[in-house]
Amino acid sequence: MPSLRIRLLNWLILKMPVLNEKVTYLLDHVQITDVLQRYGQCVDTHDFQRLRSCYIDEIEVDHSPTIGKGRMRISADEWCKLADKFHSQLDGDQHVMIPQSIVINGKMASCHVLVQGHHFYRDAKGSPFQMLIGTYDMDFAKTEDGWKITRSIQGLTWTEGNWQFHTDIMDSLANC
Repeated sequence: MPSLRIRLLNWLILKMPVLNEKVTYLLDHVQITDVLQRYGQCVDTHDFQRLRSCYIDEIEVDHSPTIGKGRMRISADEWCKLADKFHSQLDGDQHVMIPQSIVINGKMASCHVLVQGHHFYRDAKGSPFQMLIGTYDMDFAKTEDGWKITRSIQGLTWTEGNWQFHTDIMDSLANC
């Protein structure tokens, strides 16, 4: 009968691939969550240069409910400029993003995210507050620099407050 040491080594050799897969999965899950949190923080702090780090070079987006442009393929640089133009008109915003499910399949992943966006516009006609409740369905790719967003589809469930100033800001993006 093999010694305890040999049996332990054999057991570790058999279990190591499974353990590595589980650790990799957990690390990937945390890294995708970090991308989502960085995304929200960058928008809220108007750090659109850092926001760019969340995306691959060309992305697919459909944020029709809030920017009215429909589904499009766009460079991440242009997308971040558009986000800057929209959010920089606000006097404050806060995005709370909760990943509801992250599905990882090798170097690709998808995530359904619950979103609350709170917006404040001091010079609004009427109330300066507006809130939207919705979702993002996002896809990610694992790159040499970590996980990056490849696709973002926004869903709008409902809004509260003054939607008019949101519409005014959205209209200002018509020529972008």
